[in-house]
Amino acid sequence: MKIVSEVLTSIEGIRIFYIIGLLIFVALFIVIFIRTMRMKNSDMEEIKNSILMDGESEEVTTSN
Repeated sequence: MKIVSEVLTSIEGIRIFYIIGLLIFVALFIVIFIRTMRMKNSDMEEIKNSILMDGESEEVTTSN
């Protein structure tokens, strides 16, 4: 691992790639967070129920 870190530190201008990568990650995280918070409750319920339905029927059945 020390070899990799030495090679990366010897490359001129490599820090800009770290900064760009971090900015892309933070921007993507913020976009996903905002889209999730703005989603309607009915859409959330539909997504939740689609996981339970398993594609076989339109109604979620429970057994007693």
